[in-house]
Amino acid sequence: MKNTNKKYLFYGFIALNIAVVAYLYLIDYKIDPEMIKAVLTEQHFLIAYIGYILILIIRGLTLLPGTVFLLAGIYLFSFIQVFFAIQIAIISYCLIIYHFSHKLNFKVPEKILQFEQKIKSKEIPIIFSLCFIPGVSINVLIYFLSIINIKLKNILIGVIAGTSITSAIYISIVTGVYEATSSVV
Repeated sequence: MKNTNKKYLFYGFIALNIAVVAYLYLIDYKIDPEMIKAVLTEQHFLIAYIGYILILIIRGLTLLPGTVFLLAGIYLFSFIQVFFAIQIAIISYCLIIYHFSHKLNFKVPEKILQFEQKIKSKEIPIIFSLCFIPGVSINVLIYFLSIINIKLKNILIGVIAGTSITSAIYISIVTGVYEATSSVV
């Protein structure tokens, strides 16, 4: 596709979104979050839950921040359901990234290779620790570890152990905030 066609397609998409939002505003359309929650979690729970997991997997393959998806999941599902959805998504995109990082054959910068021996000395504890650093993207971490030929088993153990703790903490904090604000209102 030519660049001009992509540009027109992009601008058309933006214009369509603006038109839809303006139309909904002009007709005074109201979104009822409780109705949406009831439909998704009671009538179509399995479809909504599988869809949520797929959205988390796709999010994990991009550099989109996961906070919005975490908030939406906590609003719709229980603590345990969100926790397992996140873990399933992390395992899934970990496997996808690990598989495709070897297929892409990118040239590895020398600075990255300098970390290879440091990480390989204590793979699992270092991977586990990196999961706790705010701002470290798990998908970029998985790609980096795949490039320097860390075993998939060690990546999975470190990432799952680290993200399970951080996910539990984040979900607990956000759930507490939701419950606190709903009791005040």
